[in-house]
Amino acid sequence: MHQLQFDFGTSSLGQRPPARRARQARGVPDKLMFRLHPGQPGPVAATVDTIRHAHCLTGNPRDPGHLHVSLVGLQDSRAIGDATVQDVLAAAAKVRAMAFDLVFDRIVSFRNGEPKPLVLLCGAGADLVVDLERRIVDALNNMGFGLRRRAGFVPHCTLLYDNKLVPETPLDRPIIVRVEEFHLLRSQDGRRRSIGSWPLPG
Repeated sequence: MHQLQFDFGTSSLGQRPPARRARQARGVPDKLMFRLHPGQPGPVAATVDTIRHAHCLTGNPRDPGHLHVSLVGLQDSRAIGDATVQDVLAAAAKVRAMAFDLVFDRIVSFRNGEPKPLVLLCGAGADLVVDLERRIVDALNNMGFGLRRRAGFVPHCTLLYDNKLVPETPLDRPIIVRVEEFHLLRSQDGRRRSIGSWPLPG
């Protein structure tokens, strides 16, 4: 049983104790994050400039290379053991899902936090993102993780943070992204790196 925290919820799990833990930067948790990355972030990035101008926003856009849709996250206040990382990788390799088109068709400001995140919301394909999240959670639980799925999971892509609230607004031209793989990133000591990706056959 793996003892980590579910990064996007409140459930906790248990973990086999590793023989040795690496030192973690004080107060910075070790995180594993499953994500979808837009295959061609250019259209998304170009849309941000139009949105900022139309809504008089001053927040800095995210780097196009950092745009993503979050799926599942795990974290520990200490370093995550190698055995746990290997179990997560093994679970991901067992996930089976088909490639699909994801359509971002509207924007909205989420009201949590200060400043507020401005996000792209998905229309067509959102149900397939939710299904992929479920498959990843199920695969992790089959490896001994005691995860509960997030209630009310809303697939989205954060564009920037701003103090101004933007109401839900349709895009003049929806952005269609082909999703052909999912990724696992590790955030450790304040640094992020990719540690795995898995194709979705199409």
